[in-house]
Amino acid sequence: MTQEKILVVEDHPLNRELVVTILEIRGYTVLEAEDGLGLLERVKAERPALIIMDLQLPHIDGFALTRQLKADPETQDIPIMAASSFAKPEDQVRALEAGCAASLTKPLDCAVLLETVARLLHRA
Repeated sequence: MTQEKILVVEDHPLNRELVVTILEIRGYTVLEAEDGLGLLERVKAERPALIIMDLQLPHIDGFALTRQLKADPETQDIPIMAASSFAKPEDQVRALEAGCAASLTKPLDCAVLLETVARLLHRA
């Protein structure tokens, strides 16, 4: 079992619970956030190995949060996976341009989620 720490940033409680449960069953340590307020400081303090970021969040969207994290030398090395209901190809491109290492569309396929998490953690 792995003890890698993953931060799930998702404002919808049921979506967050689903991702958290899937990851915990696989042995990951999971941190949760429902919005981006104070996220930069929290990421610096907690040092997750991976961030799964919803792109539609209250207060500040996941695109802006990703750009902030990638612009900061203390957090720029942490891979970020977008998980969003934005399904258009241009939305996927926007996520990658913001700094996401991968972008998955909701509803999430559990197998694809776990494969992507494993790939990003081993690359990091």
